Amino acid sequence: MKILLKHTRTQLYVRDCGTWTANPIEAHNFQHSQNAMDYAREHNLTAVQIAVRFIDAQFDEVFPIHPAHAATAHVARA
Repeated sequence: MKILLKHTRTQLYVRDCGTWTANPIEAHNFQHSQNAMDYAREHNLTAVQIAVRFIDAQFDEVFPIHPAHAATAHVARA
């Protein structure tokens, strides 16, 4: 399983800081949804969602990130 950040309009995935890719295999694996939310907040990414990718694509899921939720989740962990 991979935890990725996917841009809602372009459908591209975060590869590394400042670069994007259409290929989910090349995308950065955040390994945990909280890591993905923290990255989105720290880099001011507002039009992204969490994409959970499995070996069997029929189980893939996409979840929106609500900016307020990402901010409060980070504060709660501090």
